[in-house]
Amino acid sequence: MEALALEILKKHWGYDSFRPAQEPIVEAILEGKDTLAMLPTGGGKSLCFQVPAMLREGVCLVISPLISLMEDQVRNLTERGISALALTGSIPYHEMERLLNNVQSEAYKFLYIAPERLLNEQVSQRLKHIPLSYIVIDEAHCISHWGKDFRPSYLECRRLREWFPTLPIIALTATATERVEKDILELLEMPKATVIKGSLVRSQLAYMTYYIEDKWDRLRRILLKNKESSIVYVRNRRLSEELAQHLVEEGFSATSFHGGLSPEEKGRRLSMWKLDDVQVMVATNAFGMGIDKADVRTVIHWDLPSSLEDYFQEAGRAGRDNRKAFAILLYNDNDVKKLLVDTQRSQVSIPFLKELYPKLCSYFQIAIGEGEHTTQVFNLADFATRLQMDALKVYQALEILDRNGVLALSQAFSRKASVQILRSSQEVIHYLSQNTSLKELLFFLMRKYAGIHEQNISFRVEKIASNLHTTTAEVQKKLEKLHEDGVIAYKSENTDAEITFLMPRDDDRTINYIAPQVKWYNQHKETQCREVLRYIEQEECCNQQFLLGYFGESLKEPCGICSYCIERKQKNLSKERIKAISEELLSLIAYHPMTSQEICQESGYHEWEILHVLTLLLDAERIQVLQGNQYSINNR
Repeated sequence: MEALALEILKKHWGYDSFRPAQEPIVEAILEGKDTLAMLPTGGGKSLCFQVPAMLREGVCLVISPLISLMEDQVRNLTERGISALALTGSIPYHEMERLLNNVQSEAYKFLYIAPERLLNEQVSQRLKHIPLSYIVIDEAHCISHWGKDFRPSYLECRRLREWFPTLPIIALTATATERVEKDILELLEMPKATVIKGSLVRSQLAYMTYYIEDKWDRLRRILLKNKESSIVYVRNRRLSEELAQHLVEEGFSATSFHGGLSPEEKGRRLSMWKLDDVQVMVATNAFGMGIDKADVRTVIHWDLPSSLEDYFQEAGRAGRDNRKAFAILLYNDNDVKKLLVDTQRSQVSIPFLKELYPKLCSYFQIAIGEGEHTTQVFNLADFATRLQMDALKVYQALEILDRNGVLALSQAFSRKASVQILRSSQEVIHYLSQNTSLKELLFFLMRKYAGIHEQNISFRVEKIASNLHTTTAEVQKKLEKLHEDGVIAYKSENTDAEITFLMPRDDDRTINYIAPQVKWYNQHKETQCREVLRYIEQEECCNQQFLLGYFGESLKEPCGICSYCIERKQKNLSKERIKAISEELLSLIAYHPMTSQEICQESGYHEWEILHVLTLLLDAERIQVLQGNQYSINNR
């Protein structure tokens, strides 16, 4: 490993060495080779290209599918003193020119863009004159029809090989089936690429599936037994809040996380969980970005996941410190029915898209042939009500349009404000002489928006707060004060979605163009649903062997710790052995309550045997679990 790479790693990230799985990837990149690297979630993919890029002249171009992912990486680099820029959202032409000028003069070391930007002539022409070091295609599975997040816009990445034939391309992904891997290499024109696969085997992670009617009782027992950091995944926002509240009422420390929270609230709740102020995070799949907590002991799926790709990624957030951890999936007949219904409901028909798309454009007053690269913010529920359409169906349709490059949908809670200054400049100055705390905000609005005295000006409160280095709540409070005092006319509206139109409005022709992809996507969702059901119902092999086989990797021996393996062992336990273990455990806790860990240390039996017998004794109500997660004799 090159000494300079280790110096950079230590200086900016504080690590003395790369992980074993990272080393061959870094070496291949340093040698200037086209590279396809597959590392599981939490494997440290970003470091693999960020460190080599620091050692090479020029700007590292990173293609990424998600605004939140780009912003997260840019923030992390900036915090480490490394200059990085993400070209996101609708940026005015002159501002784009300024930013690209700065990139061309190498004011930034990393440039993050969405694949759709490659279609923008302003960006594509300037890219050809920027001194690039590497081209990185993050989440490279998005280029494949068979990838779980296929995006047609990713096919534009092929242009990069044409524009920069001699530059190394680094394609990164967490998991890829053999079919997806083949697609990546072909579509990115990387026939001689070095392919490096980090093993997906997690020897300390137990994949447990339980068919159970009373999921709440099992969840409570799991969390009482495993007192360390946990994640509970659910499928919708409402349930995340309700389940978290129920856990709190039952004495657990818990909070919720979903896409409808403001950025500030997301940050607050994430910090609480990371700092272990709360044990349990109940979350939707929005809880994924920046989740680098190593000591998560338990990931529980309360609802069945929509695909094995999602499940494997979410379950993999447990036990990254290589200590024993559990990925637990709870389900019953109702959950199976719900998954089948949800899969059907997630399929958006072509006629529905043809009904929605013109209404969507008309709602934002976009005429035929116009609208390209304009951004609109709105409240999804209110929007659906006004269109007299089912909100869930509208959201799913917007996701389809996003996936197929018609628009970019961003879920981000924000506050949209409409403001007009009602007083003359002289009156404003007099008012501010007596209300100095409002001076900075009002002067900023007057400088930023020249026509604010003549008409209502709309803006996002979050952006104003960011410019003034304060909170959105504080800005909102000051705007309300100015409104009460008659200085401004102020109207506030909460939004939870943002759309950037990526092509001019063309109604039916637009939908006809993407129709084959929409039909394929509907079929693919059904296949993914069947694979999830096959996983939970299978009784032929170890759970980890099944999951690894799905992703094209084999595991010769059963893991020995999943629910399938444990059940096989338990079936072989004789009544005599169960009786002997029961007597020993009861004698151990007869006068002194003990945790399961303490019992395992004192007993000579295997851990899985002890845990199995403890469960049997609990079911028979011969023992009980105390507040401190200790087992004691049940004298009732």
